[in-house]
Amino acid sequence: MKELAIRGGPKSKPTQYTLTNRYGAEEEQQLSRALRGGKLMGPGGIVSEFEAALCDAFQVRHAITVTSGTAALHTALCALGVAEGDEVITTPMTDIGTVAAILALHAVPVFADIDLDTRLIDPASVRARIGPRTKVVIAVHMSGLPCDMKEFARIAADTGVTILEDCAQGHGGRYHGKLLGGLGKAAGFSMNESKQMTTGDGGFVTTDDDEVARIASLFRDKTYLRDGSVGRGGQPIPFFALNYRANGLHAAVGLAQLGKLDALVHRRDDIARRYYAELEDLKDFTLPTLVDGAEPSWWPVAGRYTGADGRRDELVEALRAEGLSISTGMSPASNILRTELVRTKRYYPLSDEVPAFWRDIEYDPDSCPHVDELQRTVIRLPVDERYTDEDIDQT
Repeated sequence: MKELAIRGGPKSKPTQYTLTNRYGAEEEQQLSRALRGGKLMGPGGIVSEFEAALCDAFQVRHAITVTSGTAALHTALCALGVAEGDEVITTPMTDIGTVAAILALHAVPVFADIDLDTRLIDPASVRARIGPRTKVVIAVHMSGLPCDMKEFARIAADTGVTILEDCAQGHGGRYHGKLLGGLGKAAGFSMNESKQMTTGDGGFVTTDDDEVARIASLFRDKTYLRDGSVGRGGQPIPFFALNYRANGLHAAVGLAQLGKLDALVHRRDDIARRYYAELEDLKDFTLPTLVDGAEPSWWPVAGRYTGADGRRDELVEALRAEGLSISTGMSPASNILRTELVRTKRYYPLSDEVPAFWRDIEYDPDSCPHVDELQRTVIRLPVDERYTDEDIDQT
């Protein structure tokens, strides 16, 4: 056995990981076509073309493009009828954008724990937190791992709550053969540069519900009617809404990226399968348990060190010294329950005033212990479609 790199031995991976430019001739061609078309403002034009392509690709009736994943969830929650004082259940192990979308509607985020084996929001924990004011449950397909959507469908049937999928990391994943994004009443996707398909930044809402789509389309465009039915000065402005319109440049890059998605998902699956085949019997290390019927759209694989307390960080340091691209955080904030935002309920940057809808809400920072345990022990293995076989051999 060779000497460890951290002790002066040669690196297991002496070269950088292969990361070629994600944008190429396809994006340049679509951008040029959009510019030649002379209309970049959406909706309409190439934006509508992209939305139609998203419907075909994700097998849904409607796709509404917006400017970010956070905007997608905000738009979807509004279209699902969430209003001030309603409760929305999700996991505290997610991007803050998930929670920001709830708070933006003056709704109350309620946090359910995860299942340590699947690394995903636990349906049993969700059930325990449903109350008379619960309106929506956001099922976060974290790291491209599909949630147990049959169980969430049962929760919806039993309680009347609505299921919204957070597919920010789930492009191209499937559950029992059906693509993520078509399993809840609506879904929100992100297209920032870390995602499986990207427009630099951006997002979209998917739904099979015509009324949800109608409201979402209005909400992302200040409720303006763009069908020619009203003239200038005649906009009715039926409710408060924002400007989350995606533009033609987003759509052009998105069309090119969409054409690459299937190959990307296939290549990432090949890499993840190698990790499972070669590491699943490793002592003191576990890989995520996939729910029945799950076909992930992989992000870095969330392995978990189960050995002696305090040794995870030493192990990560040694692996990084070998040249491996190992990370430890499942999300930018490890547990949203422990952020300053939630601890202090500081809604405004320059005011200590807590809005009335949130004023009497109390959070227990220890109420999701599995989130803390996973973040304390996770070792994320690198996955990227651009990696070569040699990259994975060395990893």
